[in-house]
Amino acid sequence: MLKLADSYAPTHMFAEYGVAGFIEDVQSAGVDIEVEYYPSGQLGSARDIASLTRSGAIDVSPAAPAYLSDQLPLSSVTDLPGLADDSCVAAQSFLELLEPGGILFETEYAPRGLRPLWVGVIPGYEFMTVSRQIHAPSDVRGLTLRSSGGAMDSNIAAVGGAPVSMPAADAYEALARGTVDGVSFPPASIIPYKLQEVLKYSTDGLNAGAFAIPYVISEVTWDSLSDEQRSVISQSANEAMTRLCNGIGSEQPKAIETMKSDGVEFISFDEEQAAEFEALLEPVRTKWAERFDAAGKPGSEVLAAYEEAIQRNESEATP
Repeated sequence: MLKLADSYAPTHMFAEYGVAGFIEDVQSAGVDIEVEYYPSGQLGSARDIASLTRSGAIDVSPAAPAYLSDQLPLSSVTDLPGLADDSCVAAQSFLELLEPGGILFETEYAPRGLRPLWVGVIPGYEFMTVSRQIHAPSDVRGLTLRSSGGAMDSNIAAVGGAPVSMPAADAYEALARGTVDGVSFPPASIIPYKLQEVLKYSTDGLNAGAFAIPYVISEVTWDSLSDEQRSVISQSANEAMTRLCNGIGSEQPKAIETMKSDGVEFISFDEEQAAEFEALLEPVRTKWAERFDAAGKPGSEVLAAYEEAIQRNESEATP
């Protein structure tokens, strides 16, 4: 029996496109594995759930670097601005760094007894607000914006905003009460939390970062499985990742249309405005790497590996 838990509702993209198919594939493979699924934070919060996997209370769970910046700081490389804008490219590129032998697996996951199975990446983060239109970086100055944490804090601060780290599930109340002026979110994540009900404006095409979430299995659990069971789990995870990234890609345009129909105005940039944002966001990547280098961690090596993987996978994905 595998115990799988996360903090997402069963209708969320990560569950609908990723977890549901993984469970079905594993249980139908005939290798004597049943999966108990505990969604919606039943067994722990988004911040705590990976620790429960490490302790053995859960077998499989998400380990989002944005929520675990103290434990998986280098894995927040995916959240940096201006990198992959395609979910499948980003997920495959990130997974290469997370597999045994990959730099992130060896430096952050293996020491914690965690083995990544599949990855979901939601790219295309925009700045969305309750009352202020954003046409240029000057419009961001002074705004408090919900952040997923980690590298996203730096992305927001780079253009003059004040990041407020909180789980996505807390964003609606924070917006409604005026605790924050807006959010840094991808359109595809807006609808599950009904944030279009309290938002009025969104940038269009900013690409201010991404959110990545590896689903991991405890190494203790992995070691207890037979070779046949491991093979089934690995294959099921690969198929889950493919379904998930394709699902995310299909949800983004649908979410934008839903937001527009609910009254959210999308604001595009002209070349000069786009260049202003890029001039502030591009250095964030280098500064992120240099900060880790100075602390004795391989920041530049991780960034270079991720950028190289993105470039290669984008090239392979181009017809």
